[in-house]
Amino acid sequence: MASSIGTGGGGTIYEYRVAALDLVALLCGVNVPGLDVVPDAVCLQQGKEFPLDDVIALNRKGPYDLVVERQVKRSLEIAPSSDPWRKTMRQCLQSLDSFGDEIDADRHRLGVTASAPLHGLQVLHDLSRYAAAQKDVQGFLERLPDLSQDHRRIWKHLLVTIRDLLAERDATAPTSELTELSAFRITRRLIVEIEPSERISPRYPFLRAALEERVLPADNSQDSAAVYRMVEELAQEWGPRAGAIDVAMLRSRLQARGIALRGDPPARSDRTDPSRRGHLVAELEPADALSLEVHRAFKLDDGSDDLAALPPYIPRPASIDSELRREVAEAAKGSRLVMVIGGSSTGKTRSCWEAVRAELPAWRIVHPLAPERPAALLNALQDDVLEPHTVLWLNEADLYLLVKEYAAQVSASLQALLTDRSRGPVLVLGTMWPVFWDKLVEPEEEDLTSGLSAVHQLSDLAVTIKMPPAFTASELAGAAALVDSDPRLSLARARAASGRITQFLAGAPHLWRRYEQSDEAARAILHAAMDARRFGHSPLISEQFLRVAAEGYLDDAAWQALDDNWFDSHLAALLKPHRQLPGPLTRYRPRPNQASPASQLYQLADYLHEKSRATREKKRPAPSLWTAAATHARADSDLLELAQSARRVGAVECEELYIKAAERGDVGVLTWFTRRLTDLKHFERAEQLIDDYRLDGHLLGELSAALGFAGQFGNAERLARRAYEASGGWYGQRRLAHHLLTLDMHRTAERIYSWAAEDGDPIAARWLTAHHEARGDRFTAEQLAHTALTQHGSPSAAVKLAQLRVSTGQSASAERLCRLIADHGHASSLVTIARERSDHRDHTTALCFYNAAAAAKHPRALEWMSWHHEGQGDRQRAEELAREAAAVGNSHALHGLAHLRWTKGRQQDAERLNRAAAEAGSALARAWLIREGLRTPIAMTSGVSSR
Repeated sequence: MASSIGTGGGGTIYEYRVAALDLVALLCGVNVPGLDVVPDAVCLQQGKEFPLDDVIALNRKGPYDLVVERQVKRSLEIAPSSDPWRKTMRQCLQSLDSFGDEIDADRHRLGVTASAPLHGLQVLHDLSRYAAAQKDVQGFLERLPDLSQDHRRIWKHLLVTIRDLLAERDATAPTSELTELSAFRITRRLIVEIEPSERISPRYPFLRAALEERVLPADNSQDSAAVYRMVEELAQEWGPRAGAIDVAMLRSRLQARGIALRGDPPARSDRTDPSRRGHLVAELEPADALSLEVHRAFKLDDGSDDLAALPPYIPRPASIDSELRREVAEAAKGSRLVMVIGGSSTGKTRSCWEAVRAELPAWRIVHPLAPERPAALLNALQDDVLEPHTVLWLNEADLYLLVKEYAAQVSASLQALLTDRSRGPVLVLGTMWPVFWDKLVEPEEEDLTSGLSAVHQLSDLAVTIKMPPAFTASELAGAAALVDSDPRLSLARARAASGRITQFLAGAPHLWRRYEQSDEAARAILHAAMDARRFGHSPLISEQFLRVAAEGYLDDAAWQALDDNWFDSHLAALLKPHRQLPGPLTRYRPRPNQASPASQLYQLADYLHEKSRATREKKRPAPSLWTAAATHARADSDLLELAQSARRVGAVECEELYIKAAERGDVGVLTWFTRRLTDLKHFERAEQLIDDYRLDGHLLGELSAALGFAGQFGNAERLARRAYEASGGWYGQRRLAHHLLTLDMHRTAERIYSWAAEDGDPIAARWLTAHHEARGDRFTAEQLAHTALTQHGSPSAAVKLAQLRVSTGQSASAERLCRLIADHGHASSLVTIARERSDHRDHTTALCFYNAAAAAKHPRALEWMSWHHEGQGDRQRAEELAREAAAVGNSHALHGLAHLRWTKGRQQDAERLNRAAAEAGSALARAWLIREGLRTPIAMTSGVSSR
């Protein structure tokens, strides 16, 4: 079987074929383009986190994340009028906004992959490499004139596109400096990959060899091309659903397709401790179903004690019971994951119990619960507790799969279990509410950056059975004799609304009635528990948490009416069972082999949790919830989840929670809170937090700008200085000075720009130079320009001063400045400005700048001066300058001069000059000679043009 990317043409979509290249690299443990280390995950369609969202390769094992995000286009024409090009550049600008510091630090890179047009992509690739070699935009602009006309053309297209996009975003025309800087920041971190759509990928042979050397056993029956093709199919399967793929997932899916991989564990012997192997299903009594979390039925008021622990089972339709039992029975032929999806108390767990008893009586059943559900599951998966012919019982599977700190490990371990034939057959049988199943299948934005992204792949392996919320009238009529045999069922049939028999048996209507009819104090406790669960706390909530949180759900009138023992008395009432069924809250009781918790723990009834997610969806939590989270969250994971939820709802009254989250590793929430304080003009506290927790120094620059806009210029200037000292950034001082200028506070702005210029800020030096020149202080202006040029390596101020002096007729002074700029290695800056002034028909300035750059032997300046002298009629000097240009690598100068002579009818001169150009390496000159039927120089038969 051949890979579609190997043979070209049909097969998987181009985007997913490109993704497969990185997935195979991930599987083999080799680098991907743009990432200098081996990735530990490849993400597809991650638009909620990464603007360039098609394929993202990451390595998150070091002290900081390394990322390359890529957009994949079959064709990408590089032109400002091209919609795909504009969209891609817009996404690059969005990445700059989101990850600017990481991009500048070369820890986050941008990428485009396309197949055509080949020449334009190759030029863009080369341009990005030239930009990456420069330390700043000025250095790149100085180098740019030395590049070919194609490189300059692509750069111009890029500038025009970025300028237009910035103007769209900010509703004002951006400065040329901002446009150039933004374009440079994108270009220097741009990874351009050319992957043909109809031919073999250049990476394909290497990756096939890596598969054979690193992944596939020597005696494997599948060849590397077939395995490669499977990875492509997986990429197409995973792509539309979005998610992160790691090595464990790839290996699991390949193993499920029968591929043996190097490093797979050998067949296991029976070394499981018998006491941990679970119970035989056939030996279980109906009452044992309660330990598997089948809901207990209510007790009748007449005191009947001779009824069975479980009422008789009312059969579900064939599409549910028969399908469930068939899937359970099929587990004997091979391991599988079966998930029953339905609301709280709809009979999911009971149906699973009946199916396992009927179809797998000789199997064992393991129900991992303690010490924590996900930890117990991992213990079972990793300690060989699960022998073949075992049912792994995962009631309320979300409590196993959707716990962020365990999610990735649980997912990988489950996939390994299901795809390892030596450990099977096993049945993983779970139940889940629809809201959590949707979270598994369709990830929310915040899940994409967490370990939960790994669990999304599990849904690909699952067989799902949907449990309806109620019995139909015909179903109940068909089971009339069965219902009549048990008074609990008879009462449920008579009183349950709309056929909701199972909910009535489990006491769901009574639970909701107790909630609705509770007084304000009891409801406050329940609202605290409901919101804690809704915003991310795990099921077990401490008593102190509930006590602190509940206070905020009481208004002043209710609070004043309470006695000192209000919490304990109302909590006891909420714990009281009804007809042997648990109350709205239940007290957690540890098992004999578990340590007692430091504080008593409580759990909200599942039905109330599910119902409240809908009824309280639009309700904002009381501030006391965040206070309780900061002081009494049961685990760090609970605190971090609640801190993220507080940030999402924009809560600002929970500083302690954000601080504790930062201390536990989530600095992002504290950074957000600091910016929010700045927006609210709480400047002193914002600065204190930045200092106390050593937040990013750029925040000081933002705070400085905000203080300036608030009129606190002294503090703004102080913070601008601090921002530069902390981060080396001039953002704060530039924004502050610009704002002062808009207020006509020129003297204060001058002072800020003065110390900024002393620190090397080229924009500050340029403004000051122009400012002093305008005031007639020519000496200070020139001194500032000279300092910036010689001490800080920035020609910007000197260039500006030269422009001003040309415009005022001080040609000699301007020429002297231009020579100084060229002598200090910045002739390219002169050429850049000269070309721009020439485009604006300012030929005086252009001539002055080109002349100085030509004196420094700049290739492009020599060419321009050659054309200038030719236009003035000085043909000898024109030819001398063209030959000087050719001597320093610009053979096109001779060819261009030849073209001018040809258009004026000087054919012999044109032929002579083209021969000289061809000898110097000009392919265009050689092509002209061939086209004219003239002999070409022998030296050019294998030459390559410098253009």
